[in-house]
Amino acid sequence: MKHITGKKMGWLIRRELWEHKGMLLWTPAVIGILMTLLGGLLAFGAVARTKVRTALIVNGEEISWGAVLNAQSFAHRKSEIIQAVANNYTYTGAPLFLALGFLVFFYCLSALHDDRRDRSILFWKSLPVSDAQTVLSKAAVALLVTPMIVLAAASLSSLALILILCGVLAANDIHVVAELASAPGLYLGPLRLFGLLPVYMLWALPTVGWLLLVSSWARSKVLLWAVGVPLLLLVLVAWAGKMAQADLPVHWLQTNVIARALVGVLPGSWYVFEPALLPATPAHADSGPRMLQFDLFANSWSSLALPSVWVGALLGVGMIAGAIRLRRWREEG
Repeated sequence: MKHITGKKMGWLIRRELWEHKGMLLWTPAVIGILMTLLGGLLAFGAVARTKVRTALIVNGEEISWGAVLNAQSFAHRKSEIIQAVANNYTYTGAPLFLALGFLVFFYCLSALHDDRRDRSILFWKSLPVSDAQTVLSKAAVALLVTPMIVLAAASLSSLALILILCGVLAANDIHVVAELASAPGLYLGPLRLFGLLPVYMLWALPTVGWLLLVSSWARSKVLLWAVGVPLLLLVLVAWAGKMAQADLPVHWLQTNVIARALVGVLPGSWYVFEPALLPATPAHADSGPRMLQFDLFANSWSSLALPSVWVGALLGVGMIAGAIRLRRWREEG
């Protein structure tokens, strides 16, 4: 029975990827390709500029950038720069991380509403697939499959950009491939990204649950309902506090309810909800990049010690259960 259930879930996830391949597959791929092409154009521009310039002139003799950076006196600093690049090159995937939030947000909004709008829900209900399996497969696509696709695209794009950087340096007689390939950060960077996936899933659960709940309930204008209801709640609480001349927790509501319901699918949103998690400024600039990389990973995982993440996750699970029930009993006229 478990094997059959797992097989059904696999087919349901494939169905979601097939129906939304433009949003979930092609969009990350296109963004990654555009990032790589832009990086290549900037690299060619950098080569063109540095080829016509020299680093400095000593006693009338022109000294190239390659000669300066390859000098023995610069070896230690060069090694530090290579380590910093290897430890932080995955940050160049930031446009894809930002796109992930929008992809998950709009996918969840349409996930259950589109089936009812085009009446294809009648076909899917005729199949031996339960409503719980259908909704859970959509939640799995939002919380697990789409982030994995985006993380893979970000890792490949970041690797392509660092290869372009190596090509630019090699064109200026600065060869760093050997040192870069021996840096552990080059291989640990993508692993750190995928290692943050459980943290992202837990913090994104409230938003995914709310959006799926609205998608299963709203007959039309899903975006308006999803955004308008939390904002209306905020306005009403602020108005009530002003009328009663009471100090109502408007800021707390804005951060812990409204923001958790709408922006939790953005990677790194836990730093918005809990600013105390932000890495402290390194005491020494020389160890800055390495400490920043470590703090980002460690502090993100330390956020799971906060009660708010688990309360939000439980509420998200409850809203997903509500979406399952609504899909089971909701009938369009």
